[in-house]
Amino acid sequence: MNKHKLCVAPMFKYTDKHCRYFHRLLTKKAFLYTEMITTNALLNKKFKLFKNKDSKKMVSLQIIGNKPKKIAKCAKLAYKKKYNEINLNIGCPSIQMNKNNLGVTLMKKTKIIVNSLKLIKNSIPIPISIKTRIGFNNNNTYNFLSNFVYETSKDKLCKIFIIHARNAILNKFSPKKNREIPPLKYKYVYQLKKDFPNLTFIINGGIKSIKEIKNHLKNVNGVMLGRYAYKNPLILKKIEEKIFKKKKKIKIKKILFKISKYINKEIKKKTTLNSITRHINGIFYKKKNSKKWKKFLNEINKKKKNVNINLDFKKYLKY
Repeated sequence: MNKHKLCVAPMFKYTDKHCRYFHRLLTKKAFLYTEMITTNALLNKKFKLFKNKDSKKMVSLQIIGNKPKKIAKCAKLAYKKKYNEINLNIGCPSIQMNKNNLGVTLMKKTKIIVNSLKLIKNSIPIPISIKTRIGFNNNNTYNFLSNFVYETSKDKLCKIFIIHARNAILNKFSPKKNREIPPLKYKYVYQLKKDFPNLTFIINGGIKSIKEIKNHLKNVNGVMLGRYAYKNPLILKKIEEKIFKKKKKIKIKKILFKISKYINKEIKKKTTLNSITRHINGIFYKKKNSKKWKKFLNEINKKKKNVNINLDFKKYLKY
């Protein structure tokens, strides 16, 4: 079974537990990822790591750090909290992160990564994956990328690679521009699969349609969707039906009913409404009454916490 056929990208400050709850309603088979979490934030308890209640499915904890022992400690915490995979972020193009020797610059420091992988592998039984770019600055040739994969996959240390098929331009482009300006080089990822046939490769970057997903799956093991899935979450519903061939269609009415129940349950835990509703803004992406839907969500965000929330989809669109 190919568990990584469709993945939803780890996005800093976006793919939190509320987002994952919503996405899991739309797709039962996609591999989900947490937001990027620094080792220091996790170990110093500045970030609360919730137990993975979706452990029978597939959820990976993404860690960013540069100290192998700290990374291994975080991996142990993830295992205790029942996450199904550890994902190392070796691709973040943030200027601040790379100034601190984190993110994509670690592609040139494979010793740190290899030591981290060894410590994780020797301490917990769950799989490890790496999310990276094709390179950074002038380190952007296929040989550079191929050597990185070779070094980090030796002795079966890492078998799963998620490749954002763009180069990262540091000290010039913001993370947003780094997601848009450097050209996509999908052929690099396709070639990796040919050169390392026993490894799992998931392609990421600029993918926005079922047709594109099907084309990529002819060349690699899996596809990862990022901000497009967040902006237009119903593509996950289409993927469930057209990629995973789910026979019974997912009803939006049922989804919104479950989200309403979830919101009312979370309100009792003093969770802010906006921390949940922000993830469902895009349910009616590019549909006729999407503005009315967003206005409705803004209105319920202003309500008192003890008010029962009912997401009545009938006011907005017919499904």
